[in-house]
Amino acid sequence: MESDGRGFVRLRISGDTSGDGFRVSSGNSNAVGAFTDGLRQAMEGVAPVADGAALVTTGPTPRTPLALNTRAARVTMGVVGYLLLIVLLSTVVEDPDQVSWLGATVFLLPFGVGLLLVAWRFFVRDPWILRRRGVTVPGEIVDYRTSTKQQAMYPVLRFTTAEGATVTHDSSVTVLMRLRNPSVDVTYDPQDPGRVRGGRAFAHMTMALFLVVSGAALALVPLLGFVAAVLGDLLNG
Repeated sequence: MESDGRGFVRLRISGDTSGDGFRVSSGNSNAVGAFTDGLRQAMEGVAPVADGAALVTTGPTPRTPLALNTRAARVTMGVVGYLLLIVLLSTVVEDPDQVSWLGATVFLLPFGVGLLLVAWRFFVRDPWILRRRGVTVPGEIVDYRTSTKQQAMYPVLRFTTAEGATVTHDSSVTVLMRLRNPSVDVTYDPQDPGRVRGGRAFAHMTMALFLVVSGAALALVPLLGFVAAVLGDLLNG
């Protein structure tokens, strides 16, 4: 075995007289070094055999087709489609008022959509799902945990499911103060035990409302302004 320490490892197997052995390449020098060290450690104390090549089967690696249903692929296709739409609109829009609204839309729309996605992922999705299929049972707050910077406080919930299992759950819902009464109704998702909500959280819902309103304003106001400018030009033209 030999390696340049940067881009490849060449392996020679006993009994292999058909060529220059096997070459394993990588653009990551750390990966090459780790692979070489791991292989050396694995081969320590191993007695060579007369024909090691007979124990190895090689073949071409099948090319994996590009998966279009992954999140990264969907995001990439969305970004490309958005950029193509911008280029198309910029070539046909000439009115200064329309150009101004289009520029505002291009700049602010991604921020608005981003805020709406954050609101849905961290604040709205779980209450929405729990309202549809959640099961509510009596529970209690057994403790509170704080963030590393002591700027947020989260309750620790304990409850018994309808099936009789006792669950202790660290809630992700921010609260402003400790409740005097630890008893609280807990709603959980039978299909996903990690999705739990207990009681009302004013700070949590306030943040959700703020993100939804801000995201909708950033996404819709410039877009509606652009559509209004285009329709006004068409009606007056």
